[in-house]
Amino acid sequence: MTGWRAAVQQYDFTIYTQLSKTLGKVFFPSNDPALQALSFWGVFFIGYISRPAGAVLFGHLGDTRGRGTCLLISVLVMGIPTVLIGCLPSYHHIGMAAPILLAILRLIQGLAMGGEFGAAMVYLHEIADARYKAVTGSLGYVSLGVGVVIGILVVVMVISLIPGEALLVWGWRVPFLMAIATLIAAVVLRYNMPESVEFATSREEIEEEYKQRVKEFKRSRSQNASGVKRSMSRGRSPDDVVTVEAAKSEAGTSDMESQAGEGLEKHYVPIMELFRGYWSGLILQCGYEAWIGGSFYLGYSWLPSFFVAHAGISTMTSLWMVLTSMVLFTFVVPVAGYLSDKGQPRVTATIAICAIAAVMTVPMFLAFQTRNLAACWLLQAFSLAMTAYPMGILPQICSLIYPAGVRISGFNLGYNLGMTIFGGLTPLAMTAIQTGTKSIFIGPGLWMVGMALISIVSSLLLIKCYPLTNQRGSI
Repeated sequence: MTGWRAAVQQYDFTIYTQLSKTLGKVFFPSNDPALQALSFWGVFFIGYISRPAGAVLFGHLGDTRGRGTCLLISVLVMGIPTVLIGCLPSYHHIGMAAPILLAILRLIQGLAMGGEFGAAMVYLHEIADARYKAVTGSLGYVSLGVGVVIGILVVVMVISLIPGEALLVWGWRVPFLMAIATLIAAVVLRYNMPESVEFATSREEIEEEYKQRVKEFKRSRSQNASGVKRSMSRGRSPDDVVTVEAAKSEAGTSDMESQAGEGLEKHYVPIMELFRGYWSGLILQCGYEAWIGGSFYLGYSWLPSFFVAHAGISTMTSLWMVLTSMVLFTFVVPVAGYLSDKGQPRVTATIAICAIAAVMTVPMFLAFQTRNLAACWLLQAFSLAMTAYPMGILPQICSLIYPAGVRISGFNLGYNLGMTIFGGLTPLAMTAIQTGTKSIFIGPGLWMVGMALISIVSSLLLIKCYPLTNQRGSI
């Protein structure tokens, strides 16, 4: 049920990207195709700006109130804006208010996505059999691939059955309004989800840690009281010492007793614990995802419109290209998880793939310049298959950075920072590079080379600082 909702959420994002040409005309009408593309991908990126905030909000909810509560609320926050997008008036009817409302709804979607997908992958990792942690965690990305495939099929159906003029007037709304059914089904499936054993255990550990802190505080207060007595024995005025120390002791005791009376959930703040002990893992996870996020959004969201604009490929053909490539992606993801559980390398595998990508990306874009359909199709499929392998092991790798008590907060925030800075920004950055430098093929290729180098450096540091992430076999 967790993976199924992740598929639905990716469906919501997919129909937006695959209707780029139509939505560009509906919300950003312009005689300049480059300006229209920049506006469209700018609003696409806006949906990622709020994802780190969603990661913090839903991470706190998931680490304090439970995984099930977090996932249920995120369903509602994601699904309702998707349906509302299908109800928006066009630019022709309300002018600039139309793209502004679209951007607001995309922000809300991003908030939910920031809390949903990472939490779902952590949940899958925690409930999995110890022998199959990686392959079970990879099911989150399998569902992502399924969501993309369903979204593309719906868009293909809509474009095929609805004439061009009707598509601009009302046809584009159909895929968004179809989310009503999936929203209702998701709420039913998410209701009363069982909690993972690891989360329940972490709650007991957190409570024990808090009790220990209370004991240490009392011990410190007792030592302060002993210091007062020693000062008095040396002839100091008791009024000078006792007044200050007693005030501090009384205030501290009152505060601590008040906190203890309110219960664990009143004072435990996972994000504070995260930054206190695992900030380096957060940064390295973000960098580790640079090429992974950039390559995924390059392959499935940006290349279809790029092929239409610069490779002479029709919209329908480009949709079939990305559809078949995502089927291959969906197959490779669990294979990567399975091989990881059987002892294949984890982080080192990512380093090898990123090194290959750094070498082949620019030649790949030069091949696109030939406008050869077979070359474009095969290279897109190969690129997404390469991306699928590190994605299949990402949930296992990044879950091992954090303990259960801060795992959703840490995984979610690191994942969404990486996917926002490097993944969601990639389509906008590539379009801006093309527009600003007129480098249609080389510029975007160099951007991806930079992403690969960031991932390689971050992966090396991840192995050094968190060696458990690269350990072979099941953990």
